[in-house]
Amino acid sequence: MMSRVFPALLLTALVAALFLAAGCTVQIGDGGQGGTGTKQFTPGFPYAAQAVRVIDGDTLRVAFPDGTQETVRIVGVDTPEVTPGGNDPDSFTGITDPWFLSAWGEEASASLRREVEGREVTVTTDRSAGERDRYGRLLAYLHAADGTDIGELLLSRGLARVYTAESFARKEQYLAVEKEAMRKRIGVWSAMTPAPPGSDGVFIAAVHYDAAGDDRTNLNDEYITLENGGSTAIVLTGWQLRDSDGFAYTFPEAAITPGGNLVLHTGNGTADGTNLFMGSPVPVLNNDDDTVTLHDTGGTEISRFAW
Repeated sequence: MMSRVFPALLLTALVAALFLAAGCTVQIGDGGQGGTGTKQFTPGFPYAAQAVRVIDGDTLRVAFPDGTQETVRIVGVDTPEVTPGGNDPDSFTGITDPWFLSAWGEEASASLRREVEGREVTVTTDRSAGERDRYGRLLAYLHAADGTDIGELLLSRGLARVYTAESFARKEQYLAVEKEAMRKRIGVWSAMTPAPPGSDGVFIAAVHYDAAGDDRTNLNDEYITLENGGSTAIVLTGWQLRDSDGFAYTFPEAAITPGGNLVLHTGNGTADGTNLFMGSPVPVLNNDDDTVTLHDTGGTEISRFAW
C-alpha cells in the first residue's frame, strides 16, 4: 500500500516547480540576510529608507516607511572582509596579505557607519544587476540624503574595489573612480595600514575641506584634525603636512598629548594647545578632490586622507 506521505511530497515538489518556472523570487527571512516581506522594487526608482545598522563596508540594514526592512548589498562594489579568513588574496590587485585587507575592511565598515548609520538614504535597484543576490539581499545603489553615491564614495576613498563579476549600469563610471584611487595610492592601495582611533601613533582623523559659505572669507573653517592614538606624546616639530597640489606646511614647535588631538586651520589665528594656523591668505584644500599626507622629519609618510 502506497504511503500517504508520498502524494504530499509530490504535490509540494510540483508547486515548487511551478514557482520556479514562473520566475518567482524566494524571500529569505531576516536572519541578517533577506527582507521581511514581498516588497517589489522598480529598477531605477529611488526608494526612501533609513539606514538602521551597518553590517560591513558594503552591506547594511535599512527600514522603509511602510515598516518593512531589507538587507542591502551595495551594488557594484566590494569592500574587504573584517576577518582575515574571509579575504581572498587575489581579489584586490597586488594585495596578498589577508590581515592587511581585514584592517581596511574595518576601516570601510567604520566609514560607511559614519556616513549613513541612523540617517535617511535612498536605495535604487539596477535592472542589469537584478534585484537580489544568492543570499536574498537587495542589490541596490545607496545614496546619502545629499545625493552622494556611497558606492562611488567608497571607491574614491580606496575602501572598495569594483565588483567586476557583476553586471550593472555604472560599471565604467566606477572603474574610472577605482583607477584614480589606485593611481593616487589611496586607502587599501596605499600599502599602508589604516590608523583608526585607538591605534598607536599620530594620524589624520578628519578633514573639513568645505568651509561654511565662501571658503575665501571663512578660512579657519577649513581645517585638518590630527589625533594621537598612542600612550605617549608625539612631537610634531619639523613634520610636514602636504596636499596633492604641492602645498606643504611645516609644523612649528608642537606636540599632541596621548589620546589628544590638534586642529590645523588654514587662516590666521593664535596658536594654543589644540589649535594651529597655517597663515594662508587663500583656501588650501580643494572641495571636490584632494589628498593630504602627513610626513615625519625624515620625510616618511605617516598618514594619508583623501576625498
